[in-house]
Amino acid sequence: MKRKYIRPGSVRIYGLPGTDNRFGLRDNGSGQMWSGDKRVGSINYWTGDIVLVKELVPRVRLWDELLTVFRLRRATHPNVRFEFEVSDLELGSQPEPPLTELKYPLVTGREGPLRIKKHSG
Repeated sequence: MKRKYIRPGSVRIYGLPGTDNRFGLRDNGSGQMWSGDKRVGSINYWTGDIVLVKELVPRVRLWDELLTVFRLRRATHPNVRFEFEVSDLELGSQPEPPLTELKYPLVTGREGPLRIKKHSG
């Protein structure tokens, strides 16, 4: 079974108010969103949820919203762009690594085999 997640360090968001459009917002690979040298939010790589500081969330004024609802004005959408990479996580059971027997009586202080798991990779 595979589960998709957003690859840490790959998230970029451009076009939010108060940010540099060339740099935008970036994640640091540990769930934090940054604009330059200022922490401005967080991201959950499993769900894709992003939480930003209030100053960066585009606001719609009440008057503009009312005109749009009554179709007296077309809705204008902020020019926000984003990019990210998605990876698959294999959730199947992994086979146990083979056991190897080594004899080290001087190191372990006991006679008999010392069983060590071999790690592949």
